[in-house]
Amino acid sequence: MKVTLDSYTRILLTVIAVLLTVLAVGMWCETPSMTPTAKAGGIPDSGSQLNEISQKLASIDKSITDLQKVMVSGAVKVQVIDPKESKKAAVKPVLTVPETK
Repeated sequence: MKVTLDSYTRILLTVIAVLLTVLAVGMWCETPSMTPTAKAGGIPDSGSQLNEISQKLASIDKSITDLQKVMVSGAVKVQVIDPKESKKAAVKPVLTVPETK
Protein backbone atom coordinates (compact mmCIF):
# COMPACT_ATOMS: atom_id res chain seq x y z
CA MET A 1 0.00 0.00 0.00
CA LYS A 2 1.44 3.30 -1.08
CA VAL A 3 0.56 6.60 0.61
CA THR A 4 0.91 9.79 -1.37
CA LEU A 5 0.69 13.28 0.09
CA ASP A 6 -0.14 16.35 -1.87
CA SER A 7 1.58 19.67 -1.19
CA TYR A 8 -1.39 21.12 0.80
CA THR A 9 -1.31 18.22 3.31
CA ARG A 10 2.47 18.56 3.70
CA ILE A 11 2.22 22.30 4.36
CA LEU A 12 -0.60 21.78 6.86
CA LEU A 13 1.32 19.05 8.73
CA THR A 14 4.43 21.26 8.79
CA VAL A 15 2.50 24.18 10.27
CA ILE A 16 1.00 21.91 12.94
CA ALA A 17 4.46 20.51 13.78
CA VAL A 18 5.92 24.03 14.07
CA LEU A 19 3.09 25.21 16.33
CA LEU A 20 3.46 22.14 18.56
CA THR A 21 7.19 22.78 18.80
CA VAL A 22 6.63 26.43 19.77
CA LEU A 23 4.10 25.34 22.39
CA ALA A 24 6.46 22.71 23.84
CA VAL A 25 9.40 25.16 23.99
CA GLY A 26 7.17 27.80 25.61
CA MET A 27 6.04 25.40 28.32
CA TRP A 28 9.58 24.19 28.92
CA CYS A 29 11.00 27.71 29.24
CA GLU A 30 8.24 28.98 31.56
CA THR A 31 9.74 30.58 34.64
CA PRO A 32 8.67 29.34 38.09
CA SER A 33 7.63 32.87 39.11
CA MET A 34 4.73 32.68 36.66
CA THR A 35 3.24 29.68 38.41
CA PRO A 36 0.94 30.41 41.36
CA THR A 37 2.45 29.87 44.78
CA ALA A 38 0.74 28.47 47.85
CA LYS A 39 0.09 30.93 50.65
CA ALA A 40 -0.36 30.22 54.34
CA GLY A 41 -3.48 32.40 54.63
CA GLY A 42 -5.81 29.41 55.04
CA ILE A 43 -3.91 27.84 57.94
CA PRO A 44 -5.55 28.70 61.27
CA ASP A 45 -3.41 30.19 64.04
CA SER A 46 -3.84 27.75 66.92
CA GLY A 47 -2.13 30.10 69.40
CA SER A 48 -4.63 32.91 68.86
CA GLN A 49 -7.50 30.41 68.96
CA LEU A 50 -6.25 29.13 72.32
CA ASN A 51 -5.99 32.69 73.68
CA GLU A 52 -9.53 33.46 72.51
CA ILE A 53 -10.87 30.31 74.17
CA SER A 54 -9.11 31.08 77.46
CA GLN A 55 -10.52 34.65 77.43
CA LYS A 56 -14.03 33.32 76.87
CA LEU A 57 -13.60 30.79 79.67
CA ALA A 58 -12.46 33.57 82.01
CA SER A 59 -15.56 35.58 81.08
CA ILE A 60 -17.81 32.59 81.76
CA ASP A 61 -16.06 31.97 85.10
CA LYS A 62 -16.65 35.61 86.13
CA SER A 63 -20.34 35.34 85.18
CA ILE A 64 -20.78 32.17 87.21
CA THR A 65 -19.00 33.75 90.18
CA ASP A 66 -21.31 36.79 90.02
CA LEU A 67 -24.36 34.52 89.83
CA GLN A 68 -23.12 32.50 92.78
CA LYS A 69 -22.66 35.69 94.86
CA VAL A 70 -26.25 36.74 94.13
CA MET A 71 -27.60 33.31 95.08
CA VAL A 72 -25.59 33.15 98.32
CA SER A 73 -26.53 36.69 99.37
CA GLY A 74 -30.20 35.73 99.58
CA ALA A 75 -31.32 38.47 97.23
CA VAL A 76 -33.13 35.95 95.06
CA LYS A 77 -36.52 34.97 96.44
CA VAL A 78 -38.27 31.91 95.09
CA GLN A 79 -41.90 31.20 95.86
CA VAL A 80 -43.18 27.64 95.50
CA ILE A 81 -46.85 27.23 94.63
CA ASP A 82 -48.83 24.03 94.94
CA PRO A 83 -49.62 22.74 91.43
CA LYS A 84 -53.34 22.44 92.30
CA GLU A 85 -53.50 26.10 93.26
CA SER A 86 -51.63 27.24 90.19
CA LYS A 87 -54.28 25.63 87.97
CA LYS A 88 -57.08 27.50 89.74
CA ALA A 89 -55.44 30.90 89.79
CA ALA A 90 -53.06 31.69 87.00
CA VAL A 91 -50.23 32.99 89.16
CA LYS A 92 -47.01 33.79 87.41
CA PRO A 93 -43.85 33.31 89.47
CA VAL A 94 -41.95 36.50 90.06
CA LEU A 95 -38.18 36.56 90.35
CA THR A 96 -36.69 39.71 91.79
CA VAL A 97 -32.96 40.24 91.63
CA PRO A 98 -31.48 43.49 92.93
CA GLU A 99 -28.72 45.03 90.88
CA THR A 100 -25.22 44.35 92.20
CA LYS A 101 -22.35 46.77 91.93
